[in-house]
Amino acid sequence: MIDIDPWSNALADYGRLFSQFGMQEIDSAITSKLRGKHRLFERNIVFAHRDFDKFVDAAKNGRKVAVMSGIKPSNEFHLGSKLTADELIYYQKEFGAKVFYAIADIEAYADNGISFEESRKVAVSNVADLLALGLDEKNACIYRQSKEMRVMNLAYIFSKKVTYNMLRAIYGERDISLYMSVLTQAGDILMPQLEFGIDYTVVPVGVDQDPHIRLTRDIAAKLGITLPAATYHRFMKSLSGTEKMSKRNPKGIITLADKPEEAGKKVLSAFTGGRTTVDEQKKLGGEIDKCVLYDLSVFHFENDEACAERKRKCLGGRIMCGACKKEVAAKVRIFLEEHQKKKEKLVDKAEKIIEHSN
Repeated sequence: MIDIDPWSNALADYGRLFSQFGMQEIDSAITSKLRGKHRLFERNIVFAHRDFDKFVDAAKNGRKVAVMSGIKPSNEFHLGSKLTADELIYYQKEFGAKVFYAIADIEAYADNGISFEESRKVAVSNVADLLALGLDEKNACIYRQSKEMRVMNLAYIFSKKVTYNMLRAIYGERDISLYMSVLTQAGDILMPQLEFGIDYTVVPVGVDQDPHIRLTRDIAAKLGITLPAATYHRFMKSLSGTEKMSKRNPKGIITLADKPEEAGKKVLSAFTGGRTTVDEQKKLGGEIDKCVLYDLSVFHFENDEACAERKRKCLGGRIMCGACKKEVAAKVRIFLEEHQKKKEKLVDKAEKIIEHSN
């Protein structure tokens, strides 16, 4: 029976992840070893892991470490995609980890019917976003799945380690093409160890991707190699507040390619935790756990002091949702203006990276 669906937009039930699926909490024993503080850890956005403590110790002991991630090139980066990018760039800087970044054009074809040529065009934009966010391409291996034969060969080898019943138990009844894309992702994750001599790999993901992690760790155990570590971040809510921010719901996302003014308008219409009337808001305060604006602030756009002050004002009924929307919308516009200026200068470099990827 399917546990977590990696192709769903549903928000997660975080409470059962530790007891039912064996994830471990990110605690002070881990964060105390991190030299550079990062909002994702300080704010408990990255909240769970598998063997991340072993990865951190390996990096500190001079072992060769890598961070593996990727993107399905079906659309522009959105703020949920940015979350993973921020995480992998932090690991690159914090641990000197080599970044392996897969352009998952195989999955885009299997899941969305997107041609490889169309995927390539989207991939250029995605990689330009990565560079603008701070990725050091000199310590990175960026590739297209369809061109990286080592990944494809590993997927074929791994097929001997799994059965149809195993895949159906993890993912439910799916097209064979999606099962094949899962094995390809396992090839992505284990390639740094098997082909590049990396000692430990960490994979930053949302909790919806844990089925892929569990399957890959099972394959690694059968191969007798080090199990890949993983860190898990909380989902950003969509602008409607009812599901995770996902490319499958274009109206619920802010992309890094949105015109700043249009993105600002999206924020102004986003779901909040406001009360029915102004008097209720002043008396009871807002329901901040439901508020998309607060998510935007905490996940991306404000420092610790500003986030704490916004929370105090909301819970104390000292700010109304209209004023809060205007403040957050302004921050989103400023970020996009600055990001897009950086990105524009890096598109040619991204084009060359994709052109020379395997």
